[in-house]
Amino acid sequence: MAHKRRRKKGSKKAGGMHIVSKPFFGERKFLYISFALSIGICLLLMGVYMPGTGQEQMQEVMGAAIEPVEYGSNYPYTRADFNTVPENALEINLSQMDVEYPITDAGDYLLYGDYEGRICIDAEEQIVHLFLNNVNIMSPSGPAIDIQAAGKVIITVMDNTSNAIQDKAYYRKQDEEDAAIYSNCDLSFNGNGVLSVYGLYNKGIHSKDIIKILGGDISIQAKGDGIQGNDGICLSPTTLSIESEGHGLYTKKTGNENKGTIEIQGGDIQIIAGENAVSSSKDLYVSNCSLWINSVLDAFHVSGSAYLMEGCIENE
Repeated sequence: MAHKRRRKKGSKKAGGMHIVSKPFFGERKFLYISFALSIGICLLLMGVYMPGTGQEQMQEVMGAAIEPVEYGSNYPYTRADFNTVPENALEINLSQMDVEYPITDAGDYLLYGDYEGRICIDAEEQIVHLFLNNVNIMSPSGPAIDIQAAGKVIITVMDNTSNAIQDKAYYRKQDEEDAAIYSNCDLSFNGNGVLSVYGLYNKGIHSKDIIKILGGDISIQAKGDGIQGNDGICLSPTTLSIESEGHGLYTKKTGNENKGTIEIQGGDIQIIAGENAVSSSKDLYVSNCSLWINSVLDAFHVSGSAYLMEGCIENE
């Protein structure tokens, strides 16, 4: 199938993060207004403001010492996590697809085009690799990318591309599938392109397992949490910006004592959150990154131990 190029959306850089300069869909106005109102009301009622929080104050908030970061990652990488080259990929022009595009087999899928529909993956125990090549996906109901079953899903944001993923503010059916990108399995992101995620219903990205972001210029705006990885989150993007009414980063204790840790290993990261900026059900590791936070509640809410490398926190 012939490769079809799409004009990139206008964009600009600000403070090391990517900002889409024009609304991708009309529902963004709803998100901005509700987000601004909720933050403003909370700040007025609670008297909370943290833009200049230094490391000593961060330490008091967390109730944990700032210690050198020397550890082995809880979430080891695989070769597939870093693969950014499509091999014999099936090219899919989404603008020609029906309202739902199913994927049931392992393999590489190169997606492009504007699409009002849903990508639905049901490939039990198989590896599915999506390559985003200037896609604009808006779901009419439910997650825009809905991963019901797979061994692992990798999403590559291809170089020199601009991509947007968005759900609707209202779902016909309310259940645990509550994010613009939702997954029941491990989910990895890589590449060097631009990806904007709009979670107008609730969360931006949610996996019941582990989420890894290992590259890309990624922005997330969410009605609920920005990124929820139930079993863990591992971040090393080029840039990542999150604006959320809930938590910025959130892990949920699942009964496995070795799961739930958040690792931030690199990248230029900015988080604005209506609740906690980072909420970890186990430990937190922050190293080799630039992290700027503004949150209504705690900057870090950590159930286990917190380890911050000196110089990573930019709120000084």
